[in-house]
Amino acid sequence: MSLKSGLAAAFALALATGAATVSAGVVISQDVVVSDNTAAPRTDHQTVMIQGHKQAVIEGNREFLSDLDAGTTTVINTDTRRYFAVPAGMLSVRLIWQGSFIELKKTAISEKVAGYACDDYAGSAVVAHQNLMVTKCVARDAPGAREFVEFQKAQAARLKRSPATPEVQIPDGIPLSSGITRTTMPFVPPRGFPPEQAARINAGLARYKPVTNITTVTKIELKDLAADVFAVPAGYTKGESREMTPHLVKVAPKNPAPPGTAGSPAASPQH
Repeated sequence: MSLKSGLAAAFALALATGAATVSAGVVISQDVVVSDNTAAPRTDHQTVMIQGHKQAVIEGNREFLSDLDAGTTTVINTDTRRYFAVPAGMLSVRLIWQGSFIELKKTAISEKVAGYACDDYAGSAVVAHQNLMVTKCVARDAPGAREFVEFQKAQAARLKRSPATPEVQIPDGIPLSSGITRTTMPFVPPRGFPPEQAARINAGLARYKPVTNITTVTKIELKDLAADVFAVPAGYTKGESREMTPHLVKVAPKNPAPPGTAGSPAASPQH
């Protein structure tokens, strides 16, 4: 092989390698254990797929598709073959309930999950009369960490105009394990509120036990993802926005805000 042809081959290989790096996506398989202390814990499986500014999250018969460049998020119900557009404000609330956009501080604890070393972060916030305690073990060197963090930062930049989305520092890596504990806060009556009624409200709230979600990564893969992974399948029908709520209730609190109070979803970080 001549020097000229050898250089050309090396250059072509470099271009191909670079293209593969740019186009590679990350697929994260997770187990989610949900417990509210009233029944046996339930384990769900979900898959998160990210490539560039697109993300697909598969949760059973539901899929959440986000395209940051197009500024859209779509919920798909594979059972009914219907899809729904998600407003930015509702997406912000969903992400907050999942522990995103809550300020986390690095602790002195390090662990190993799914074969990768990770550092523990912890934080809390008050969200709609619920106290959210969040922990994450974040791996900087896990495969796909750069792609994952870039998407999270781009998504936060897109949503930061929403009053429900506080601006926080995003940990640099993939959370290999995370825990969210949601506890109902007591009702603090305003001045002049009947004490008997306040007591009844708090007695009702006391029936709601803490809800805990523990998410653990079981596998991480790097692969090129086809465009249809992030698209609504052909033949699906667009549904009305009012039909979308049942697809988001899994991330909402089980109990409503106490009567006479404002049920704002905005988070107030507690450090």
